[in-house]
Amino acid sequence: MPNGDPMITPNEVQKLPPVPVFTDSTISQKQKKPNKFLNILGGIAGGALNMIAPGVGTLIGGAIGGSGSAFGSYGTLIQQRAHFEKMQRYNQVSNMIQQQQNQAMMDQQQKQSYKLIEMQNRVSMQAQEFSTISNLLKSRHDSEMTAVNNIKS
Repeated sequence: MPNGDPMITPNEVQKLPPVPVFTDSTISQKQKKPNKFLNILGGIAGGALNMIAPGVGTLIGGAIGGSGSAFGSYGTLIQQRAHFEKMQRYNQVSNMIQQQQNQAMMDQQQKQSYKLIEMQNRVSMQAQEFSTISNLLKSRHDSEMTAVNNIKS
């Protein structure tokens, strides 16, 4: 094969510039000034809803009043996406650590069960040895008693 073929071994590889998927989050946007009436109404609604469902009232009150929350802003969406990705990475790392801990715990339990089986085997061997020695001593005693009884008669 010829090495000079540009299809097989290209001389120069053109690198394309990276294309951003999302624009910079530092882009300033015009923010509307909230209406005073809606601001007051949002505060009242948020307070009332916080008594019923804590946390939800703040979101809804901010949405009504236009303050405290910018649901429509692009920068907020980018921040929420970055926060979501950070949470996903945290969950992945957490799951990996938990799997490693579970594996270590299972290995430890397996080692302990092997130790227990080994201990049971040793106890069983000792019981067999004791039984064998006990039977030998009993038969020796019986034979000695028989000899003593034969001498008496």
